[in-house]
Amino acid sequence: MKLRRTTILQVIETKLTRDIMPLLSDDFAHNDLRMAASLLAIDRMERENAVALQVEEHERLRALFADAAAIVDDAALRERLQAAASGRTANFRLSALEAETGALRGLLVALHEHVEARGDPASREMDQAIWRAIRDTERSRNPAS
Repeated sequence: MKLRRTTILQVIETKLTRDIMPLLSDDFAHNDLRMAASLLAIDRMERENAVALQVEEHERLRALFADAAAIVDDAALRERLQAAASGRTANFRLSALEAETGALRGLLVALHEHVEARGDPASREMDQAIWRAIRDTERSRNPAS
């Protein structure tokens, strides 16, 4: 067995639910342990998918930024969108991915403010595309999916 963090979490979760939980007679302790095992399962699934989820979000946002650059009339914002759209994830460490996600989301906020202030048909369409991207990102992070 290769000792990866997800493997360790799964072993702990299994030990709690299979070996220790049946020994508990107190309902409160039993339910507390079940909750702890569930949290371990959620953390294990999140860790297993963390890199893929962030890379997918980066790709989704970069595609959105490429489309948005065509309708943005603010030259500085358009340049930032074009630069982000042409960027590629180079460092796959979680800390680097999280920093990149933060930067891309910050640009998304700036874009959203811009299109909401304009109100023309292309901006309204982009506003809807932004909300769809946010929805899709949140759905991909749902532990049940």
